[in-house]
Amino acid sequence: MKTILVILLVLLGGVRAFGQGIVFFEGDFNAALEKAKQEGKMLFVDFYADWCGPCKRMVKDVFTLPAVGEYFNERFISVQIDTEEPANRPVVKQYKVKSLPTLAFFSAEGKLLSQSVGALAGDAFLKLAKVATGDEMSFEETYAKLKSSKNDLQLMQQVLAGAPAYVGTLEDMERAKWIARIEKLFKEYIDLKMGPELINAEDYRIINTFHQADKPGDKLMEFMNKNMEAYLVLGEGPAYYVMEYNNKMIENLARAGKEEYKKYLERIDGDMKLTYSVVPQKTMSARQRFTYLYDAEYQIFYKKDGEAYMKSMDAYLKELGDEARATDYGMAAQKVYIATGGKVPEDVILKTKEWTIKALQYTDVSLLDKINFLAMLGDTNKVLKEYGESKKCYNQAFMESMQITQEMTKAMVQMKIKQKLAELDLLKK
Repeated sequence: MKTILVILLVLLGGVRAFGQGIVFFEGDFNAALEKAKQEGKMLFVDFYADWCGPCKRMVKDVFTLPAVGEYFNERFISVQIDTEEPANRPVVKQYKVKSLPTLAFFSAEGKLLSQSVGALAGDAFLKLAKVATGDEMSFEETYAKLKSSKNDLQLMQQVLAGAPAYVGTLEDMERAKWIARIEKLFKEYIDLKMGPELINAEDYRIINTFHQADKPGDKLMEFMNKNMEAYLVLGEGPAYYVMEYNNKMIENLARAGKEEYKKYLERIDGDMKLTYSVVPQKTMSARQRFTYLYDAEYQIFYKKDGEAYMKSMDAYLKELGDEARATDYGMAAQKVYIATGGKVPEDVILKTKEWTIKALQYTDVSLLDKINFLAMLGDTNKVLKEYGESKKCYNQAFMESMQITQEMTKAMVQMKIKQKLAELDLLKK
């Protein structure tokens, strides 16, 4: 009876796991591929890392869905590969996994069929799997059908939605060829569909993926701003997307010394008022906030007037009051470095140091920001010829960098800090 009870518990446990989501194989990539061959199934690989927030959301919200589990457990051997594990580095390198999560589908023979980067919603994830199995048309099949049915908006949307995952599997010339095709298709699609039918979640994702809004008077951005009330039904994302475009236009013009930037500032509480309504306005309006910031950029980048820049940024930070965060002070200092190419003038250097020290006093500063602020403080002390303090800052930045979990990022950061230390040693001799 005891044996029967154990068997029942195991069976019930297996059924429960199956109903709740994907059952992942316990083993490495090669072992999972071997099991897929033995069972005549395809292989699904979730490349992840413990520090990856989107990876954790996929595990919590998508892999656990019953519909996902039912489809995957019947057709795939599924395995999770920790990209930070040294033993997994060969397979991570082989499939050029650089961003996480990377979701990869292989045939039973080990051929890479598709590879998608970034977290997906459950329905999009299932669609990706169904394309890999052939239950839905593949990207190539959809594109071929589109060639014989030009201007079919539904097919165009399907091709554009599937393009990132498909192009991610290509290399070199083939990749470049498909990127050019997709860019051309995207422009045609927007021109054909510009109007109320374009306002939906799928098309917004496509726009956010492919559109490059880098010139004044962008037709698509103006359309989105004009229809912001409808776009806000989808969430605040479209508003921040259009706002980022307008801010970039202001920044480019201000840094170039073109007074036209003020016209774009006027739009903030003019025809773009609804777009900018998503900006928190506790201590000042969006117009006030960005006027301070971009007037300051005009002074430091174009006028090269450090004193005027300091006055503007001090007024901005004072206006923010308790709302000011570490990034506000750090940004104020960093823009001086960017504007001067690291050669901070004497009339600004002490203020730059003050802002950086203030930024480091916050406890909620992110790890990479903290390292950046420490390096900036080291640079400032170097200019002031306070070499001992400069070395302390660089060493502390290096120690903080030990906490970076992504090995490639850690190596790049530490190389830069070592370079700063070496340059400092030459100055001291």
